[in-house]
Amino acid sequence: MNPLVSIVVPVYNGERYIDDCMKRLLEQTYAPLEILLVDDGSPDSCGDICEEYARKDGRIHVIHQKNGGLSAARNTGI
Repeated sequence: MNPLVSIVVPVYNGERYIDDCMKRLLEQTYAPLEILLVDDGSPDSCGDICEEYARKDGRIHVIHQKNGGLSAARNTGI
């Protein structure tokens, strides 16, 4: 049995990059995978983009939080 691998992706002002990031993550062949997108209070449309990915794929989970910085976003994901 393969263990579940969780990938934590802090997101802030990255609407230009989120599609490329998600494309590459979803191309992974390791099946027991979950992707945690932590929207760190991004003022752009990152939160909406993340939610759209979560609606399309059950392995993706979105967490929205008030901006606390990269370390806070990582800790929330963990």
